[in-house]
Amino acid sequence: MHGWLDLRGDDTGDMSNDDSGTAEALTKLAAEDVEAARDAEAAIAWLTAGEGLGVLTQERVQTFLWYGLPMKWLTDTDHHRRVTDALGRAFDLLGLSRYAAICRSSTTAKVLDAYNRSEAEGKKAFNKADIASGVRPPDIAELVWGPVMGMEESAALSAAAEFLELAIVSGGLVPGARGWKQRQADLVRTCLSTPRVESGGRALLDVIRAERLETWLSGRRSPSRRRLLEPLVDAVHAPAQLPSSAQDPLPPLRWLLEELVDGQPLTQTGNLNRAFVQHAAARFGWWPPNLHSLPRGEDELHDLHHVRGLTQRLGLIRSSGRKLALTPRGRGLIDDPEGLWRTAALGLLPADGFTLVVGEVTLALLATRDTVPAGELQAVAAEVVGEEGWRDKSTDAPADDRAITWSTHVTTNLLRALGLLAVGDDWNDDSYGLTDVGRATALEALHRRATGPRSSPWG
Repeated sequence: MHGWLDLRGDDTGDMSNDDSGTAEALTKLAAEDVEAARDAEAAIAWLTAGEGLGVLTQERVQTFLWYGLPMKWLTDTDHHRRVTDALGRAFDLLGLSRYAAICRSSTTAKVLDAYNRSEAEGKKAFNKADIASGVRPPDIAELVWGPVMGMEESAALSAAAEFLELAIVSGGLVPGARGWKQRQADLVRTCLSTPRVESGGRALLDVIRAERLETWLSGRRSPSRRRLLEPLVDAVHAPAQLPSSAQDPLPPLRWLLEELVDGQPLTQTGNLNRAFVQHAAARFGWWPPNLHSLPRGEDELHDLHHVRGLTQRLGLIRSSGRKLALTPRGRGLIDDPEGLWRTAALGLLPADGFTLVVGEVTLALLATRDTVPAGELQAVAAEVVGEEGWRDKSTDAPADDRAITWSTHVTTNLLRALGLLAVGDDWNDDSYGLTDVGRATALEALHRRATGPRSSPWG
């Protein structure tokens, strides 16, 4: 936002002298209702944090009315309604007619009524109203907003919300109209991808990614982890690129999706049936050809089990009764090899904290080396988890070799099942290395981890 159009009202005039204008409006309101003036003054102070009316936006106003007031002001709902009314009257006196209208809207009344019934209902009503307003920036393909934000990301979210407000005021975005959500997403993409002078010529997307990347690097307390990851910064700050020769980067995954187009029956224990398992056994070298017998069930064909688990975690397949079938998302990715690959990379690292840390170490080592002995991989992982202070919940003992080895195999087993290991693709191998596609997949997984939404202050 460059200040070319003031968003706060239809005709706000010169707001450079905010303090005197606010004081004059509150004095006029006090002449009508002293208590209302006090409530309005407190609300304006909360909204502006002493920075003046210039910081007001629709996002700030409605977040205060629909969340801050009912959740943070520890008074009853009747008082919340009086504050809302008083703030609306003050906005009228300040010439902020659009914000006054939000105070008096039926939406605000409904949200406050919902909080009066329960906190859960109130929050649900707030989220619904917030989305319907059109100024809440949605997730886009390039960025999923994090539940925990750094200062730069939070500022970017507010900038995008202000950009959407400008579009609504100018008629460029009409919330509720046909196709408005796609238009809203396009506006957010424009806002976040446009280079900015105040950011040194960088777009807000780049600023957010840089902040997340630094948090990923420094948020944990292991010097060994940072030394391992720092050489990868240039490689993971942007999405990885597939080798030009990789027309079908993940054949095992695509094959499984294709096999499930019409669904596959499951056993009583929820496993794929024996006929299907034996059909799959020789498909990708998942079963030693020198064995005289075939696997009797999914539990014996570990690679198939790992690939199935990945597709379920990613929401590409689901169990429905005694049948395993594709989800709409899975069906849509069958003919999108790159989209399927990027989706799979997102699920390559486990969600669990300890296993996730070991998985990052595993991918980082494999992405930077031709081959890594299993013993070295486990030794580096042990060093990192030791420095971070991970301990067994039941015994309070440091992580032992067994736990580290098991966690390492969570990642290497999945790489093997997907055909991404060039070395270590045999269960008896004691070294690991990646194919060209495997290396790109590891970098994409680390990119998504490093620049993805944060769920904790340490990334």
